[in-house]
Amino acid sequence: MRTPTGEQKAVLESPARVRVVRATPGSGKTWLVAELIRQELVNWSTRTSGIAALSFTRVGGDEIRKAVGYELGHPHFVGTIDAFLFRYIVRPFLCRCFPSLASPHLVPGEWGAEYWGNYGPNQSATIKDINLFGCVFVGEAAGKEVVACKPHPAQALCQLDNHKAAEVIKYKRKLWEKWGGLTHSDAALWASKILEHETHGSAVRAELIRRFPLIIVDELQDTGYFLGKSILLLLDEPAARGVLVGDPDQAIYEFSGARPDLFNRFESIVGAIPLPLASSRRCPPAVAAAAGHLQDSGGTIGPADGKTGRAFLLRYTDMVGDIRRILLAIRAAVSVTNMKVIARQTSTVEALLGRRAKPFQKLGCPPLNHMQRAVVAFRQGQQIRALAAARAALEVAVFEHEGVSDEKLEEKKINPREWKALAVRCLLRASGIVTTGTLFDWQTEAGKILDAEIDGFLHNGSLQFVIGNLKPQKRPGYNATCTDCLPQTNAPPPGLADVPVGTVHSVKGETHDITVFVCPKTSQAHCPSVVWWSADDKDREEKRIAYVATTRTQGHLIVCVSEDCYTRLCASREGFVESFECMTVDECVAAMGQV
Repeated sequence: MRTPTGEQKAVLESPARVRVVRATPGSGKTWLVAELIRQELVNWSTRTSGIAALSFTRVGGDEIRKAVGYELGHPHFVGTIDAFLFRYIVRPFLCRCFPSLASPHLVPGEWGAEYWGNYGPNQSATIKDINLFGCVFVGEAAGKEVVACKPHPAQALCQLDNHKAAEVIKYKRKLWEKWGGLTHSDAALWASKILEHETHGSAVRAELIRRFPLIIVDELQDTGYFLGKSILLLLDEPAARGVLVGDPDQAIYEFSGARPDLFNRFESIVGAIPLPLASSRRCPPAVAAAAGHLQDSGGTIGPADGKTGRAFLLRYTDMVGDIRRILLAIRAAVSVTNMKVIARQTSTVEALLGRRAKPFQKLGCPPLNHMQRAVVAFRQGQQIRALAAARAALEVAVFEHEGVSDEKLEEKKINPREWKALAVRCLLRASGIVTTGTLFDWQTEAGKILDAEIDGFLHNGSLQFVIGNLKPQKRPGYNATCTDCLPQTNAPPPGLADVPVGTVHSVKGETHDITVFVCPKTSQAHCPSVVWWSADDKDREEKRIAYVATTRTQGHLIVCVSEDCYTRLCASREGFVESFECMTVDECVAAMGQV
């Protein structure tokens, strides 16, 4: 039986209707959430109402289940905020409140719908070079929704001007009325509209609170504007109780519309009491001191008692080769069960793993472009995205648009499970194509595979499909080699055979014995010495991402930067640099023998 700390006990025993908990990394918030649930369930007698335990990510929901120790069944709900709002608000009430809209279905974010060209016959998904599925609703101003999109996948969200935003909303409304497909951002917007509906909103809110009188939200800082607004509308009901846990310094999902400043809005709820979890049970003093320089909101991290660990600031000359040398040295010197290498960008992860691909090349055949994306994702370990792209390839080839629902498949006498199996088969065969030639050669062979597989599948004649249409065009980039355009499937390189490598976003909530945070070489304008302490709002998330990265470890932290970055940090961030043991790769390899 774990004994709660003084801060945790204060949260557990608080009589406040709404408890808002600001939790430092490693402060035990997941255990706290689980303990709150366990205590509530001791006296939970009704089978007609339950607890809603919500998190921003699926991983967060899984962590809650794991910490509780068993699966919470009916009448409770444990899952993402998106899933909760769609299941209990949008799906049952959208058409009742807004009869002009079609029956809603969710377009999951991992489907890569931002690459779709059409969402229905002759219905374009792109207007004026803006993809409707790549737009998110990030706020409200003067009674209108604020819309943002990413000009490029590698760039930050950019707010659209009023004219462009109005155009996006106009065409999205046509999509909602004709097809009913909602992105997660769309669904959050409509959930808030339902809850504040002039005629039906109060009844919907009352029903939701009757069904879920206690709402617990983990990772509160990652809640987007309209997700947050929906939860606020529910917790404004006097009958509702809430526990909201998070840390604005760990808000790293702004690319999906999350805004850390929303945290303050929850503390202003009538009956809300702010409660701190300021002491870490994870980070050793050296790590806490280094990470403290990256706290966006200021303050300090209370280090964990009894934890020992060192913080290294390591400068490399050859990122890929030097990181592998460091990992080999660590493995030889230290016995750890949980070491992880993390980086800000997926491109850095792929470079370390030796499976980087050049920027995507389109060769004029949308189904084959989708299949190329599918193989790239598959070889990079992104299985859900890979399958979604493979399905999109089949949908465009057969139906001439993406986003074909299971209902549409059944209407055409196609079993959805068999359609999924066809996508898997095509993906595996395409990934197995020998990649010694050009991209044009690869797409030509992939086209033949799709031709044969689709022709054999559509044996019932319910749909017409003409063999031979799936051919690439000799557009710029067609003669690029496959080894450049497709990640290779070789064994992990030396030093990485048994060490997980991932992005900072993928390790949110994790604890490592040793964390190796790799920062790639950049231009001066994008150097950590600049963006981590930038006053520009668009850069503030970079500092929070670095903060999350440096607070994952309960042992040693190794931050790896280029020589140029190290020089700039020494010149402009002396205090940050002095909080580390600074050394070269050779010095670090030697030091590992003394750890």
